[in-house]
Amino acid sequence: MHILINDFIGGVLDRGMPIYARNIIDGLREEGFRVSVVRAPRFFRKVPRGLFYMISVLVEQTVLPIVGLVIRADITLYPYNSVAIADLFTRRARIVIHDLEQLNRGLSPSKLYYLACYRALKALSRPIYTISQLTRQRLIESGLFGSCPITIVPVTFYAFERLLRAEAPKRLDKKSIMLCTGSTANKDLESVVTDYLPKLLAAGFRVTIVGLHKASDRPRFAPLGSYLASGQLRICGRLTDPEVALEYQKHQIVWVHALREGFGRCVVEARLAGGRAVCTNIPEFAGMRAEMRDDAETYLYKDSTEFMTILDRLVHTDAPPAVFSGYPYREMLRSAIQSGL
Repeated sequence: MHILINDFIGGVLDRGMPIYARNIIDGLREEGFRVSVVRAPRFFRKVPRGLFYMISVLVEQTVLPIVGLVIRADITLYPYNSVAIADLFTRRARIVIHDLEQLNRGLSPSKLYYLACYRALKALSRPIYTISQLTRQRLIESGLFGSCPITIVPVTFYAFERLLRAEAPKRLDKKSIMLCTGSTANKDLESVVTDYLPKLLAAGFRVTIVGLHKASDRPRFAPLGSYLASGQLRICGRLTDPEVALEYQKHQIVWVHALREGFGRCVVEARLAGGRAVCTNIPEFAGMRAEMRDDAETYLYKDSTEFMTILDRLVHTDAPPAVFSGYPYREMLRSAIQSGL
C-alpha cells in the first residue's frame, strides 16, 4: 500500500502535531508501507506565520489531491485536523482530528475552514481518525460528524525513543524542574507566571522551560525578571528534537501544566526518559495516566498548593523513579492499520 502524507506544516513547525506526523511516518515505514510526504521547504520558515498558514491551506486543498492522483497513492493521510475536500470524493482521504480546540475560539478564518472540512466529512460519511479514546468520545458527543466511523491512530514515539538510545547525560538534582508548555491559551501561562512559578522559585527550585520560542513569549515573564537574570529560571527557546530529548534526560521531574490538551505527549515522553511527570488534573492527563497504567510516577494536582506539596514530597524521596513499562503505541498502530488505515 502506498500512503501519501500531508506534512507541509511540518517543514516549518517543530513541536505539537508535526511530531505526531513525523512519528506516524516512521511507524508506517517500519510496518512496511511505502510512504511519500509533502513537506514545506525550510525557506518557508522566513515567511510570516499568517501568510504561511494561508499557503498551507492552498497546498492542502489543491496540491495534495493532484499529487495523490499522480503518484497513485492508495491513501492520503491529513494529520493536521483538516482535509482536502476534493480528496473526500476520491475516497483516498483520511483525516486525523487531534481536538476541537479551534472551534472553541471566536469566529475566525481558521475556524470557518475547519467547519467547512467537518461538514464535508459529515455529508459524505467519510472515515475519521483521532489520537485517543477520550478524543474519540468527544468527537462523537460533539455531533459534528454524524455517522462518520471514528478510529484511533495513536500518538507514537518512534523518533523520541531512538533519541533516548544515545548516551544519557548526568541527571540534575531533584530541585531542577523541566516545564513543558507553549504559547496557546490552553497552556494557562498567566497562572503559571503569577501563581505557580513565584512559589516554585521562592522555594529554591530551578526551572527550565521548553516549548516557548516566539518573540512575544519572553515578555510575559517580566514579573520574574530577577530569576531570569540569575539563571534560576531559563527559557530555552527553539530546540532541535535531540536537544529536547536531552532536556528530558537531564531532569528527574517534568512539569506539564494545561487547561486542555489533545493528548498529553509530554507526560509519556517524561516517563519514557525515566523521569517523573507532575501534571494538571485534567481529563486528558488523568486518562493518559490510566492508559499508561502509571499511577506510581504520574502525579496530578488541582492547584498550586497541591502542586507544591507533591514537589516537596518528591524532593525528599530517595527511591529512583519506578521503571516505566512503556506506552503500547506500536500495538495500537498495528491495530489501526489492520482495521483499515
